Amino acid sequence: VSIIPTLAIKLYKNRNKMAEKERLTKLRNVWEKDLLGSVIPFWLKHSLDKECGGYFTCLDEDGTVLDETKYHWLQGREVWTFSRMYNDMGNKVSEGEAEKWFQAATLGVEFLDKAKREDGLMFFSTTRDGQGLHYQRKPFTISFYILAQLEYGKALQKRQESKIPNTKSPDLHFTKAETMFDRFCELIDNPELCGRPPAPKNAGKPQSQLSNVMCLAALSEEFIHKLPQKKERYMPFVLDAMARVTKHYDSERKILMETVDADTGVDHSSIATRIFNPGHSIEVAWFLLHLCRLNPSEAHTKLALNVLEGSLELGWDKENGGITYMMDILGKPFLDTTLTIHNKLWWPHCEALYACTLAYQVSKDKHWLDWLEKINEYIYEHFCDSEHGEWFGYLDKSGNIFNRCKGGNYKGCFHVPRALLFSMQVADACLEN
Repeated sequence: VSIIPTLAIKLYKNRNKMAEKERLTKLRNVWEKDLLGSVIPFWLKHSLDKECGGYFTCLDEDGTVLDETKYHWLQGREVWTFSRMYNDMGNKVSEGEAEKWFQAATLGVEFLDKAKREDGLMFFSTTRDGQGLHYQRKPFTISFYILAQLEYGKALQKRQESKIPNTKSPDLHFTKAETMFDRFCELIDNPELCGRPPAPKNAGKPQSQLSNVMCLAALSEEFIHKLPQKKERYMPFVLDAMARVTKHYDSERKILMETVDADTGVDHSSIATRIFNPGHSIEVAWFLLHLCRLNPSEAHTKLALNVLEGSLELGWDKENGGITYMMDILGKPFLDTTLTIHNKLWWPHCEALYACTLAYQVSKDKHWLDWLEKINEYIYEHFCDSEHGEWFGYLDKSGNIFNRCKGGNYKGCFHVPRALLFSMQVADACLEN
């Protein structure tokens, strides 16, 4: 008699797991079709500048080039994307298709150095042929230069292992990445080196920026994966990023704040310290789950899942759907009226798609699969362009397209393919188990 309830429970659990498997398989197949049949083909067809090198990113909805300016954080991102596609998916497509990805990456990586200045900094944008146009007093263009060099170096390693003729050594690209990482750390620690004026003596306490935590997390993880023999050099940056992120945690709301007091943490006394960007908070949550693979920590794993939960609950527009771009945590108005704070942008939804897939893998909790389906439904009802390919980037509060461009000075070939690729890979790992 006692065996019957036990068997019933097992059957119930097995039935639920089979249902979850079917749901995840359905999502995974949608992502693969979108990635290989729509997103990557769009950028291959419209973005490559085969005359001057690099990529066009200012593209209309049909791929028409709107402007020839080259924005170099997008140049680095696109090199990374095509290199990563080659490294991770090259053996799952035809040899000819994989070679297209590698050649696209090569076209971009040879253009990146044109943005470098004599002082080791980088222009934010250049002309089509690589002449400097605009310089930002921020180091983030450098971070994507580093990611590009690492991933492309890995692609060259893969070609060497396959004994493909005329393959160059990856060492130069790894050296470039390491040299620029040293420079990047200097700029993070001393923003005055970027050309910013010294902080006034009465400016208050030093602050910590979530963007710096994000970059340290992403770069240190990539260095360890690409140069495992140098793990000891880069593990301190992993530990530093894991320590810094806790200062940004608003335990009441279970979110990460953009700017906090570097010593005491969350402080809502100013406009800067009240900004909550759900997309960044969600992105750092999955970065943190990645870092926990390198430095296992139950506390940080729990923190990451709490941040993801809190960010989705607070960031999700319960009336219109979708993730709100930005908000003042106390509901006060932004002084910058040009910010589209209530609108829905493509990239926070990309981050949420992958973060929920990863959270499902880590926790095995169906709750994250429910969120995943909810986010996926919103994406494919509002962002995707079935006619021309790729995703639109900018929706209004109600979910209507208000800018039909597929790329510009901020949107390029990065967030969408990364989210689709990473989500598909994690889904495959879940389904195998």
